[in-house]
Amino acid sequence: MQELLYEIDRGYDEALTWSKDALRQLQKPYGKLQNIDMRDINRLNKPELASLLSRLLHYMDELMGYVREMRNSTSAVQNDLIESQKQVISAQKELSDCKSKLLETLKDTVKSSVVDSVKSEFQTYSSIVEKSQPKEQVISPQTLQSVVKHVVQEEDRSHNVILFGLAEENDNELSKTVSDVFQSIGQKPKIVETCRIGNKSRTSQASVRPVKVKVSSSIVAGQLVANARNLRNVEKFKTVFVCPDRSPEQRQIHRDLVKEMKERASQETGKTFFIKDGQ
Repeated sequence: MQELLYEIDRGYDEALTWSKDALRQLQKPYGKLQNIDMRDINRLNKPELASLLSRLLHYMDELMGYVREMRNSTSAVQNDLIESQKQVISAQKELSDCKSKLLETLKDTVKSSVVDSVKSEFQTYSSIVEKSQPKEQVISPQTLQSVVKHVVQEEDRSHNVILFGLAEENDNELSKTVSDVFQSIGQKPKIVETCRIGNKSRTSQASVRPVKVKVSSSIVAGQLVANARNLRNVEKFKTVFVCPDRSPEQRQIHRDLVKEMKERASQETGKTFFIKDGQ
């Protein structure tokens, strides 16, 4: 393409020189080639006319050559464009395949995590049974069912967070309100489900039921809990607290830890106490 452009420039320069010579022979000012008529041509003698026409035919032939080369170059560019589009389509397909494989891998990882949790619970219960019962005694089907149920509940609960202090103004748009709470601290989780816990009090208008929020994964739930402390800086939601969805046993342990923390804080003033990793 670069060579073709160079040849076109060269041909243009030659044609420009020819037009100057032709105008000089026809006694016309430069730039007035369109004003030439037959009377001007008739004033030329045969050698001058033959020279003029010969050069004109030569430039017309070169012009047609440039047109052919431009057509070929355009066709080549179109072919390159089509090939590039094919490569883009192929890349998009590969990207889609990679996403599908990634989703499958994620599903397998989640399944593996559940299986590992079940195995761990089995091992824990098995060790307890071995210590407390004769070796020949086997685990009952009811115990196995209880273990599996416990593991599944723990896995499902790990996807949840509990919001306390969220006013019951318009629960028809509860999901949107919850989303606004999280967005105020820079979080945009995929909310799967929201619901109030318990029955609404008919006697006390000040009683506010907590909200259970189910998100896409336990990792997202952990991030929401970790960033929830920033709500204290948001005027609209400074009374809202976010906690993990704990089991009854875990809630009792947490209450005991809070009580112990308050007692130690009152005894050892000047020190800061907090609960981390359930301790």
